[in-house]
Amino acid sequence: MAMAQDITEQKRLLEELRREKEDLSALITVTTNGISTLHLDELLEVLLGRIVEVMRADAAVLLLKQNNQLYVRSSLGIDAESRLNYVISIGEGFAGTIAATRQPLYIEDAQTDSHLFALKPGNIHSILGVPLQRQGELVGVLHVDWQSIHPQSARELHLLEITAERCTMAILNAQLYERTKQLQERLQLQINQMPIACIISDHQLCVTDWNPAAQKIFGFSQQEALGKKLCELIAPVAVRPHLETSFRQLVAGEKTVHSVNENLTQEGRTIICEWYHTPLKESDGAVVGMLSMAQDITERQQAEQELRKKDEQYRTLARNFPNGAVFLFDRNLRYILAEGSELSALGLSSELVEGKMFRETFEPEICNLLEPVYHQALAGITTTLEVPYANRVYLLQVLPVTNRSGEILAGMAVAQDITERKHTEAQLWRYAYYDALTGLPNRALFSKRLGERIEAAKQHNTGLFAVLLLKLEHFEMVKYSLGHNMADQLIIATARRLEAHLQPSATLARVGTDEFAILLTELQNHDEATDRADCIHRLLILPFDLQGREVFSTSSIGIALGGTDEFPCIVSLPEFFPNLSPEIPPPSSSSQELTCSERPEDFLRAADTARHHAKVQAHVSHAVFNPAMHEQAVARFQLETDLRRAIERQPFQVYYQPIISLAMGKITGFEALVRWIHPTRGMVSPMEFIPLAEETGLISFIDWWVLREACTQLRIWQQAFAKDSASLTMSVNFSGLHLVQLGLLERLDQVLRETGVEGCNLKLEITESGLLKNATSGTEILQELKTLGVKLSIDDFGTGYSSLARLHQLPIDTLKIDRSFVSRMGNEGESLEIIRAIMMLAHSLEMDVIAEGVETQEQLSRLRSLNCEYGQGYFFSRPVDSQRAEELLAAQLQW
Repeated sequence: MAMAQDITEQKRLLEELRREKEDLSALITVTTNGISTLHLDELLEVLLGRIVEVMRADAAVLLLKQNNQLYVRSSLGIDAESRLNYVISIGEGFAGTIAATRQPLYIEDAQTDSHLFALKPGNIHSILGVPLQRQGELVGVLHVDWQSIHPQSARELHLLEITAERCTMAILNAQLYERTKQLQERLQLQINQMPIACIISDHQLCVTDWNPAAQKIFGFSQQEALGKKLCELIAPVAVRPHLETSFRQLVAGEKTVHSVNENLTQEGRTIICEWYHTPLKESDGAVVGMLSMAQDITERQQAEQELRKKDEQYRTLARNFPNGAVFLFDRNLRYILAEGSELSALGLSSELVEGKMFRETFEPEICNLLEPVYHQALAGITTTLEVPYANRVYLLQVLPVTNRSGEILAGMAVAQDITERKHTEAQLWRYAYYDALTGLPNRALFSKRLGERIEAAKQHNTGLFAVLLLKLEHFEMVKYSLGHNMADQLIIATARRLEAHLQPSATLARVGTDEFAILLTELQNHDEATDRADCIHRLLILPFDLQGREVFSTSSIGIALGGTDEFPCIVSLPEFFPNLSPEIPPPSSSSQELTCSERPEDFLRAADTARHHAKVQAHVSHAVFNPAMHEQAVARFQLETDLRRAIERQPFQVYYQPIISLAMGKITGFEALVRWIHPTRGMVSPMEFIPLAEETGLISFIDWWVLREACTQLRIWQQAFAKDSASLTMSVNFSGLHLVQLGLLERLDQVLRETGVEGCNLKLEITESGLLKNATSGTEILQELKTLGVKLSIDDFGTGYSSLARLHQLPIDTLKIDRSFVSRMGNEGESLEIIRAIMMLAHSLEMDVIAEGVETQEQLSRLRSLNCEYGQGYFFSRPVDSQRAEELLAAQLQW
């Protein structure tokens, strides 16, 4: 009998059971191998191999997440090597889509649906992938590939997801293992590179780790030290109990135990080490060992001992150190000594400083200054510097402290209060470089800055500059008439006015009693210097209000240009001429011979030469130095020198020009005119030497000599012509400079008495400009002169700038019309009208008039028609010597 039974379903179930058993077996094999392997590369290779085998796939790829990207960490099968390290952005391609959605993904045929495939499809058709996740965090993506069409299977998907979950755990464990290993290796590297000994002992104090620094300090290699008891290895017998005590303290709960002990090296040498012991604990807190760090401080201990020996010596020195303090610091910049009388001034004391780090003692700003200097001292370098602290200034010297063998033990900082010295130095510097009256730079500082500018111009072609030398023309008159205090006020007011006008880049200095120098830089052209000089001149013409008194002044300015090759000529000193009277002032520096130089003082002399040139020119406020002034300066110097000699030897002669009464046509007086008989040049014109005499002050010697000679001659004529000469007058030119000289009245009275001339027969002629320059004090002096009976005349009236409003205040007897008006009287109606106006003015003020320069009969007639009282000129007589003048008197001529 045959029986048949349908077992198809049974076979199918058995086949599925067999396959599930195989899959489970393969899965167990994969995960078991994965868990037992902690090396990540090896782990991934095993995992992918098993996955390919289980899934019957042709390839597998595992991507890990890093920095929000996926990179191929491991690949097996098709194009495995080319896929390694391939980077895919999350959200892009097949794997990126899985990472973004955190969902499995299946593609049946990548050849026709390759938009989700980031890698080259190659021969791959079907792909199945799942995310790798752990506790909601994405770890990576795993996908398997087939070269043929592989239908989707829920069983395979489930199997791949389980495999992926277990692979994730294995991967994370491997990564953790690698990170732990790296940390351990880093820690070991750090321990090995530490400059101090790092020793690990177990609970029996046997060495389990010994770094190179420990070998260097104690001499034992790591192989020699491992397993040995630490006490027996390096500790002397007497010290061993201390090490065991330290371990017991750690077991008892101490976090760190510090000690300083004697130790032994492999060579048997005793050294001193500083120890820090730290416990090593299990997770339950049980102490299972000890980490010991040691540093050889033998040299430091010896240094400290040596320092302690010197301590009292340094303290004694510091206590007796005037206005100072001494600080000793060790290599850690910790103060080990602080003594000195200045500690209290610093707000410190020995107790507050010693034992503290320097940053615990001073403010951060001072510490930042001291730290590098302290380190230099410990490196053997001595440094000296000035340190401001607590409104004082200290001279700080920081130097190394060495032992007998020259080894540096510590550093020492010696601070001395130099505040008063700095104040004195500042005062001395100011005295040396600044003017006490005005506070301006003086000649020395000006020369220094000018020298720097000259050098800069030579080296860097920095452009044009100019030196302006300015002299107040009326300073001496103010000083002698209003007093020294008022003169000082004028100097100060001038300085302030110039300061307010000049730009900050300019340098203003007082270089003489009444002289200022100005350095102008960065000029665009030469005209800029002259324009500024014009502005300064106009500025100083304005009156000064000095203690309620209005004082007028003016100036002459010389300019020396620099910064080009056009103006190299400056002043150098010639030999001084001997045998001059001590009463006669020496020649002025501006009268010196010129040579070419680039020294600051030569620029000043060049500007002074230009200033003198401007001064002698009519209505010129300034002049620019140029080489043509060289000859003028030399000639002027020679003339001044000859004039000084002439004053001593008196090669002068007085000539007399008669003054005619136009009403009577007879001689009523003479004007005394000086002539200089030069030994080589012959007769020198008064127009040439009188201005020089006035400028140099020599006019005083000449005027008094002429006055005495003229009065003596007048007395002779009065005696010779007693009948007709009782009213004969003598007119003598008298410089306005005399009006500010002391003793003028007494000296004039003495001349009158000694010569026997009455005051009413003497007429002093003072120029209009001379009165103007001395307007401040002239009126009072003139009034005093009138007490002697002397008559006063204004010479060259009409050529100056006298104030008609003040004319009636002056005790003047005569106005003398300048020859320039008389000579043009016949040709120019304007000159005639000027003379007429002067006549009317004089007569209204009860003054008489003398007309100078009468040379024709027509001029004489016109003057008589204008009721002019007196005339003088070549029409009557040239200036003649005393003998010829006496003959004119004897002839009793009539005009």
